[in-house]
Formats: sequence, C-alpha cells, structure tokens
Amino acid sequence: MLVEIRSRIFKEKIIKFHQGLNVVLGDNQGANSIGKSTLLMILDFIFGGNTYISHNKDFINKFGDHDFEATFKFKETAFYFIRSTKDPNIVFESNQNFEKLVPIKLDNYREFLKESYNLESGQIKFRSAVSTFSRVWGKNNYDVRRPLHNHHSEKNIETVIKLIKLFNEYDKIAEQDKELSKLDESKKILNKAGKLDLIPKISKRKYEKNLKEINFLKEKIEKLSKNAYSPFINLSEIVSDELVQLKVQKKKLLEEQDYYRSRLHRTSKKRELSASIDFENLLEFFPKINMKKLESIEDFHNGINSILSKELRNARKEIKEKLKLLSDEIIEINQKMEAILSQTEESTLFMDQVIEYSSELKNLQSENDHYNNFQEIRTSIVAKTTLLNEIKEKIVTRLTDDINVQLTEINNFIYENKRTAPEIELNYSNYDYKFFENTGTGKAYTNLIIFDLAILRLTALPFIIHDSVLFKNIEKEVVERLIYFYNSMSKQVFIAIDFINIYNQKTQDIIKINTVIHLTQHNLLTQIDWRNRDK
Repeated sequence: MLVEIRSRIFKEKIIKFHQGLNVVLGDNQGANSIGKSTLLMILDFIFGGNTYISHNKDFINKFGDHDFEATFKFKETAFYFIRSTKDPNIVFESNQNFEKLVPIKLDNYREFLKESYNLESGQIKFRSAVSTFSRVWGKNNYDVRRPLHNHHSEKNIETVIKLIKLFNEYDKIAEQDKELSKLDESKKILNKAGKLDLIPKISKRKYEKNLKEINFLKEKIEKLSKNAYSPFINLSEIVSDELVQLKVQKKKLLEEQDYYRSRLHRTSKKRELSASIDFENLLEFFPKINMKKLESIEDFHNGINSILSKELRNARKEIKEKLKLLSDEIIEINQKMEAILSQTEESTLFMDQVIEYSSELKNLQSENDHYNNFQEIRTSIVAKTTLLNEIKEKIVTRLTDDINVQLTEINNFIYENKRTAPEIELNYSNYDYKFFENTGTGKAYTNLIIFDLAILRLTALPFIIHDSVLFKNIEKEVVERLIYFYNSMSKQVFIAIDFINIYNQKTQDIIKINTVIHLTQHNLLTQIDWRNRDK
C-alpha cells in the first residue's frame, strides 16, 4: 500500500497514509482552491496517472518542475520511488534517503504496482484497472450514468471488456478469441491463394462433379488392375505421388520442347533477300528520277537484312541449347520412371494408362481436399464463434448477478432498506446503469459511489479515490452511512471532504481519526499560494 508522499512544494513536507480510509479534510466553510482535489490528483500521479500534468498546469507554472517522492510497503518491505513533472515517463527507484538511483520506464513502474497489488489478470494493465475508480475533479470520469467509463470517448465495449479483465475472467475469452483469429487468418490465406491460383478453388457444383469423376476413374483403374500385366506390376508404385509428379513434369517438358522446335523451324527458314533492282531501266520511263536516293534506300534494306540474319543465327543457337537441356531433362525423368517401374515394352501402354488415370484422379482429389479444408475452416469458425458468444454470455451474466447482489447489499446498508438499489445490465458490447424511484443528483452520486464500493469488494482493485465533488449534493445521513462503510474497508480508500460539522459526532470522529491532512484557507497544501500571482 501507499505509505507516504513527499515534495518540496508541500507545506507539510511529508503526508502519511494508512490502511483503510484516508481523508483529505477541508474546512467547514467549504473553501475552494486549498489543495484537496490537487492532492488527490497527485495521488493519481503517484499511481502512474498523467492527468496531473495536463490538468494542473498552474501548479507546474507556479512552482516549476518538481518531484514527488513515494514510499510503498508490500509484504513488510518498503519500496521508494521518485516521479517528476519534468520527465513523467521516467520513474526513479531510490533509497530511504530519496536519492535517485535507477531510472525505469513508466510502464515498468506500473507493471511493478500491478504485481505488488496482486492484480491477477494478465490481460489488464494497472492504469486500466485503477484509473476509472480514481474519480477526481478534472478527470471527467464521474458521469453517474456511465460508471465504467474513464472518459467520454471510450467505447462501451471497451469498458465492459475492461471490467471482465478486472474480474480476472478474460483469459477464457482471450483463448477462444486467439483460436478464432487463427481460423480467420487461415480462411484469408486460402482465399488469397485461391485468387492467385496457387491452390485450386472450386464451387460446390464442381466438387460434386469431381466426386463422380473420381469414382469413374477409380473404376477404370480397378479394371486395369485386372489386366494381364497387373500381376507383374506394383500398382501402388505406379500411382505413387513421385511417379505422378514425374509424369506431370514430363508432360510439361514435352510441351515446352514442341514450342521451341516450332520456333527453331520458323527461324531456320531462309530469308529471301531482295534482288538488286536494275535502276538503269527506270531512267527510260523516269528520266528525272534521283538515282542516288534509290541506291541509298537499297543499301539500307541490305543492312537491315544483314542485322536480322545475325539475330536469327543467335536465336537459333539459343533455341538449340534450350532444346538440348529439355531433351536431357526428359531423358533423366524417363530414367527415374524406369527405375521405379522397371517397365518392359509390352507393359508400356498399360502403365501409361494407369499413370494417366492416377494423375487425373490425384488432381481431382486435390481440388476436393482443398474444398473440404476450406469448408472445415468455415464450419470451425461458426462453431468457435458460437462457443465464444456462449462463454461471453455466461461471464457477463455471472458478473451482472454478482455486482447487483453487492449493489443491493451496500445500498440497503446506506439507506437502511428505504431505497431501491441501482442495477447494472451487462452484455458483452454494452451496459446500462439503471436508477429507480429517486433520480435526483444526490442519489445519482450515491449510486456512483456504491458502484465503486461494489467493485472494490468483488475484485482485486487495490484502492478507490473519491473527490469532494461527489459528496456535495448527497443527504447528510447518507454521507454518514457512507463514511461508516468506507471505514469498514481494509483496502485503501482516499476521499476529500469538507463541512464535517454538519455530520453526527461519530461520523466526525471517524473522519478526524482518518484525516491525513487538514486544509483550510490558511493552511494550504503548498508553501506558496498559487492562487495569487503576486505571491
């Protein structure tokens, strides 16, 4: 728990805290700007928050950058830290003399607090757990209708998920959600592979057509197995994946070989060079023709023919080399096939038929296998989504029941069974905090406080912070009962309150005993009055 904080800006250099209720007490005039809310905001800063930096700029402008030195005690061991407004993203580990020793990142400091306060869920971060329930003026998280919201822009589903994590119930959802994400990713990959033709993608109609063709091919292969040659040939070897693959490769090589042979044939045709034209005969009909121009054109054509002939020779050379490589590859594949089959001349036709049918059969089976795989993933996604929704429904139903039981119990204590308790309605993506009968401001803020107390009781939430603004419109008898309830808590509760002379003596005694600092117009939080620019 938090034991004390120190700062050079404080009038009282050290502010000590204890287990249970901790009161920042104002005066009976309800004086404003004496430091009550500021101290609570500093507590939020000590607990890893950042609102102090943005909301309390007047403090930083008045006092310059300043440090806060904090002492925590967990399992009888003291831990010392220093956090500064100068670089709030760094927290210093220190000793009891508050000498800055080891700088650590703010996230690591928050992780230390999470572990030390035994927040069990690995799914939730420390600030996500505590920030909503640190209701201090300036944080804008005291909307009485939206008790799970840390800020107005937060989505309802985010707040519900955060609550589930705080109850340490999210691991079951996360596990199923992870598996569902994997299935979704597999579906996307298969879809993309199908669009790029990396794997066959067929329709249900083609799948059923393939089934008929597969059965037909199996019948053909079965008939071949009764052939006279079949006793001497191992059909399982013939239809092996390796042999089918060799057959497919050979087919592609033969097609490529035919293509290059055709190109070689075209490039081998003799180009008919244009015969020299007897330009002298043209003079008889065209005495003014430009003979030099005609001769230069003829020279150009002869040059082009010479270049093309050279290119064709090079092309023929490359094609012949390619054909040689293809021929070698075909010979190599034939040797591999012969090694597998040890085929004789008489069985060649038989084996070719078996391989041809088997190759076609495997292609069809591959298409159907990919179809089945895709359908299985789709079915699994539907099943997993249904299961995930059922898990979510069970969790939110259980949480709803548990919270509402606590709300009723606390409400009945506060109002002595005279008022209807608020209720929360939860589903995975939304929630509604419902009031009944009295919808006045005082009852609304009481309901907000009751909600926080219920969550503090039910979860590993380590503390709550309630500013004096929450108590302003609440009936004095209700505040008295709230103070009794706060005082019964073993976890730390930090509140700011004033006007205590209006409460009964027992309430005043509880407040005074638990007061950690008493602030008035003449006893401010800080040494310097930040409200007066001249001081």
